[in-house]
Amino acid sequence: MDAVINILVEILRLVPLILVFFIPALFAIAIWRERGESYKVKSILMLTVSCGLVVFVQLVLRSVSLTQVAATLAVSVVQISAALVLAAITVYKLAD
Repeated sequence: MDAVINILVEILRLVPLILVFFIPALFAIAIWRERGESYKVKSILMLTVSCGLVVFVQLVLRSVSLTQVAATLAVSVVQISAALVLAAITVYKLAD
């Protein structure tokens, strides 16, 4: 039972940053789907810069060792992926 509670706590710790990554992901997905081909570069650039800045601030504030940096980057990739999936679902539902 303790293991299940620990897993749920760790999942809930990921939610605030998923929401931070969700906003630029939502804009990027909306621009990607609604605009023409020339806006895809803008969409990718906006997503890369905004998520990169969030990860950079997170690394500056939290990380001390190489292990912590690697763990933070790995968790951030998972969070960005979750935010992109949620944004794609949201834009898909709004388009219908």
